[in-house]
Amino acid sequence: MSIVDKMDSEMLKKWDALLEDLQKYIPTHSYTSWFLPLQPVSANEQVLRISAPNRFHSEYVEMHYRDVLKKCIKTVFGKDLLVQFTIAENLQQDISSEKSTPGPSPRPTVTERSDRENLPPQEYYVEDRYSQLNGRYTFETFVEGPHNQFAKVASRAVAEAPGNTAFNPLLIYGGTGLGKTHLLQAIGHYARTRNPNRRVIYVSSEKFMVDFITAIRNNRLNEFGNIYRKADLLLVDDIQFLESREGTQEQFFHTFNDLYQRGKQIVITSDRTPKELKGVEERLISRFLSGLTVDIQPPDFESRIAILQKKADMDQVAIPPEVIEFVAQNITTNVRELEGAMTRIFAYSSLAHTDVTINLAKKVIKDILGVRKTRHISIDIIQSAVSDYYKVTENELMGKGRKREVALARQVIMFLSREISGMSLKTIGLRLGRRDHTTVMHACNVIGKKIRENKEFAREIDAIRHQIDLTAG
Repeated sequence: MSIVDKMDSEMLKKWDALLEDLQKYIPTHSYTSWFLPLQPVSANEQVLRISAPNRFHSEYVEMHYRDVLKKCIKTVFGKDLLVQFTIAENLQQDISSEKSTPGPSPRPTVTERSDRENLPPQEYYVEDRYSQLNGRYTFETFVEGPHNQFAKVASRAVAEAPGNTAFNPLLIYGGTGLGKTHLLQAIGHYARTRNPNRRVIYVSSEKFMVDFITAIRNNRLNEFGNIYRKADLLLVDDIQFLESREGTQEQFFHTFNDLYQRGKQIVITSDRTPKELKGVEERLISRFLSGLTVDIQPPDFESRIAILQKKADMDQVAIPPEVIEFVAQNITTNVRELEGAMTRIFAYSSLAHTDVTINLAKKVIKDILGVRKTRHISIDIIQSAVSDYYKVTENELMGKGRKREVALARQVIMFLSREISGMSLKTIGLRLGRRDHTTVMHACNVIGKKIRENKEFAREIDAIRHQIDLTAG
């Protein structure tokens, strides 16, 4: 049964009247985008509760339409009401806890309450602030592609049976904004769904360090230790922040050992491989490597398209295909920037009361990345820069020769063409001697891995990118 089915007819009439009144003050485009997706949840003498598709949606309405919404509420309901937003995915839980709520004070979710109620009265319970997860970060909202497929499969396996797989600890590494935190929290969400009483702790290594220092200062080390060692599933984000923090590393080492020995699951993220973590004790590195280490790579063009389409669907926004393709072609290495660009495009559109167009997208991308990034860079420009750098000819590149320097140059062209031009694997293969798309995919994986593992080679690629920018500029 939907929330609308549960509402009484009088409340529905007032909600319809509120929407009708809002249309007098808000442009049609903004009304359709921001208010039609909202649904009424409940109303009393003090509070009107409204369901929004996601947190971004509710925050945007509160930020940009608070005054007009307040004005229309007073007109329709005859009084000032406090507006409270709830997120759609938590709606059914909110409904079940709402029946006996007389006022505006927030209540714990059903999951939080059942955790407490099913525990023995004297048992220690992990504080809420250590177990809060972002509702958007679930497996359902994670876009899978060749760049992250293995990481997602491993994460799902751990979430289904925490502590009962060979993947303990699970360490997920990759660059900034590629989805490590998303996967980490998705594990927590899924594990908690399967067992609401499971103690899930999510924390950044930086917060772990700050809490440790605070515990020392306040002489509360035992309490600090209990919080983490009572976990069934410990999720630690950005472990690289423990570098050169000897005291914190010592505490984390003992926490890790205690949980591991008792069969509790540990999942860690890092921006680099364990062996690249300088200033981290060898015994910790050894623990990290004792389980499964998986990486997340920058998304390919098709995956970037899928990510943007998924975001548009989640935000219930209609984005023209050419705009999605343009963004995917120009933001190539970072999922967070990719989604951020789409958010900015939609925000610009709403604030300016204009449609989402390719020209608007160009303006936003230009603001984010600069003029050169929005210019079309052809494979010919990329090929010329790589050929000059490695001193190989076009005939050698197009031929079947397997000389080491020629094969490397050919793979670099494939990698950079994929990264910069956004062309499909098939198109790149055809342009480079009619090679199969699987050859291009293999080249991209090889070069991507070599860039991550070999700093000198990474500098070579940066030098070639710089030359490409100069030529395109």
